[in-house]
Amino acid sequence: MSFKDAQQYVGMMCEVSWRDRRGEVQTKNLFIADVTFVPLYGVCFITDSGEIRLDRVVQVNPLEQPGEKAA
Repeated sequence: MSFKDAQQYVGMMCEVSWRDRRGEVQTKNLFIADVTFVPLYGVCFITDSGEIRLDRVVQVNPLEQPGEKAA
């Protein structure tokens, strides 16, 4: 996923699927607070549960519309 593609999800609750260190796909509902460069990791989603490298993201499904407040 590119930086530009990832920016559309900032401020939204999303279902994010990514590959962990063992290559297994993990899926979790996360609030995406920001997309930024993290030294030693590269470009990452900054979420309520930590950082996720964009090069490991498999799929992102928004759970709300842009501008809608999370419940």
